[in-house]
Amino acid sequence: MSVYVQKRTIKLNRFLTSALLILLVILILLSGFFGSYGVSVSQRRERESMDYILNMYNRNLSGALEKIEGDLQDILASQSTLQMLLDRSSLRRWQGSYSLSSLLTEKRSSTSDVDGYAVMDSVYEGFILARSSNISYKDLGEIKKCLKGMAQQDIRSSGWISAQIGELGCLLKYYNYGGVIIAAFMTEQKIQEVLSHGQSGDHVVDFYVADSGKRIICSSNQEWKYGEELLFDEKPFGPKILLRAQEVLGGVYYVGGSIERENFFVENPYFFMILGLLLVSLVYLIVILRFVNREVLRPVKILSDISVKICQGNMTIRPGYACKNKEMSELREAYVTMLDTIMELKVQEYERIIQVKDSELKYMHMQLKPHFFLNALSTINSMAYQNENEDIHQFIRAFSKTIRYMFSVGLHTVSLAEEIQSLEEYLEMQRFLYKNSFYYYFDIPEEAKSYMIPQMILHTFIENIFKHVMDINSFVTIFMRCCFEKHNGQEMLKIEIHNSGKYFKEDILRQINEDGEGKESESGGIGLSHIKEILTILYGQSHLLLLENEEPEGTKVTVWIPGEVQNEVIDS
Repeated sequence: MSVYVQKRTIKLNRFLTSALLILLVILILLSGFFGSYGVSVSQRRERESMDYILNMYNRNLSGALEKIEGDLQDILASQSTLQMLLDRSSLRRWQGSYSLSSLLTEKRSSTSDVDGYAVMDSVYEGFILARSSNISYKDLGEIKKCLKGMAQQDIRSSGWISAQIGELGCLLKYYNYGGVIIAAFMTEQKIQEVLSHGQSGDHVVDFYVADSGKRIICSSNQEWKYGEELLFDEKPFGPKILLRAQEVLGGVYYVGGSIERENFFVENPYFFMILGLLLVSLVYLIVILRFVNREVLRPVKILSDISVKICQGNMTIRPGYACKNKEMSELREAYVTMLDTIMELKVQEYERIIQVKDSELKYMHMQLKPHFFLNALSTINSMAYQNENEDIHQFIRAFSKTIRYMFSVGLHTVSLAEEIQSLEEYLEMQRFLYKNSFYYYFDIPEEAKSYMIPQMILHTFIENIFKHVMDINSFVTIFMRCCFEKHNGQEMLKIEIHNSGKYFKEDILRQINEDGEGKESESGGIGLSHIKEILTILYGQSHLLLLENEEPEGTKVTVWIPGEVQNEVIDS
């Protein structure tokens, strides 16, 4: 448990109450001063206001141009469609034109800050245009003529440029892609819509957009025309004064603004008094906020994060924040005490469960292994009666290898490849007794051979076949297939064992498939109920074993093996 140094604590509610009362007094004083304060906005604030507005429209214009540039890149990405415009086949050109027309219309509709997207090929002079109402029908000829001139220039990308196309002043950018011109247009009306959006109040702001040579492209002031030079300074012209200008796209364009000049009364002493009170209030508020953050918000955040980690299974983590207020310190200590108590109870419960499971697993282990010995001794006895001494010798050698494998460790998991190797040795033992009365085939993918499965589980299923199905006067096929699949919402190894022998009896199917409890049926195979219990305890899941009868004859055993073992017993 963490040890914390006891520090002097304070009452959080008392502190917050006092702080709010002081803040209320300050607000009352500010209200009185604001009641007598009648000074208009200073020239400095006017300048700051203009900068704020210019920043906003600078972002709007830059954002609009970047969005249009993105659309141009999307159109350029349709390279195969663009190349169709240069195809000799008129049908292919029509198909390309139709696809590009749909694409341009879609881009024009989704980008409200553009007036038109156009595509024209220099060979067949096919012309495609998606336009807004700002581009009239009479402008189409001039636009086509402009694009044709662009195609004759050896320029792949123009960058954003200003142009006068007929009576239409606009910003445009085009790309020359192998003789195909892709262009975007933004007219004066559209730029003015962007710049004039959101203006309100008594002071109407006029905006100007100029190129890098400071020549006007468009203006909300009707007195200024396209191409006229504009000086960005603060010298008054007429009743207005140009206050600010800002660069767009790194100096490619400028955005400027002008506003009507007013007389400002800045000598009022109340201004400085109110400013001082506001600063004091601001500092005081910052102090309060820092205190609340340190003494309340930060501890609560730490407790919240720790609670999430505890829900994820980390029961060892503890809150380690330090604070001065009494309430949060007591909450921390109570939280730590609660976690320690829960941890102790969980450890006790886990120890009890592990002890019970360990006893169950060892008991079932003792029950499972005798089946194998009894079957093996029965086989040796049968061979001895038939005086097959050499076969007995070879059988015992194979039997010793199997015994060595079974006793190498206790009940735990081994690789599928190791289990299969031991199983094949077991089947070779059975060859001495049943000769050519059976055939087996295993379909094991390479990636499954390293998968871990319970030791001797496949032996049990195969032993059942030899115990209840195999006969010297009949022929039985055994087929085993392994694959990976989802089961109970988890990726598992699925093992299917088919044989062409007798059906499972109904009581066995009910007992295994329907969660039957009690003693193993007398008509059942070797250790099937124990196998089901072992799987349940090892993996904590009950539906991992399924028995089925197949038509026209034979049975199928299906077992699912999860990837992680929850309880494992290894004999020392």
